[in-house]
Amino acid sequence: MKLLKIILLLLLVVVGVATGYIQLEQSKQETTNSSYDKTIHFPSDRYPETAKHIEEAIDEGHSSVCTIDRKHSDEQREQSLHGIPTKRGYDRDEWPMAMCKEGGTGASVKYINPSDNRGAGSWVGHQLSDDPDGTRIQFIID
Repeated sequence: MKLLKIILLLLLVVVGVATGYIQLEQSKQETTNSSYDKTIHFPSDRYPETAKHIEEAIDEGHSSVCTIDRKHSDEQREQSLHGIPTKRGYDRDEWPMAMCKEGGTGASVKYINPSDNRGAGSWVGHQLSDDPDGTRIQFIID
């Protein structure tokens, strides 16, 4: 009888610890995910130059999260491209994008193929067309 009580007590302890661990892991995941509202997977096979630029910019410390701010995109673009001359046959790609609150002054800018840049911009615009300003989008490069 005493052995049965010990086994039941140990079982209760194990279940309690396991339950606490599961709740702790769920809490960690919710905290991590609270920094963005939506994730999109950017297709590197379709837009390789843009994907490479985004990856490099994130590796350099730029955010992988874009907070949509369309109404300030013209100002953001002007700030990010200031002092960077146009180059015949290339587009100036920005990360974070001009439509992101995180964009603007200090954004990473690279010269890339216009069809890659414009195709990527169209693809992102389509993915985010239903999302209002203020939505935080995490970009993952696939």
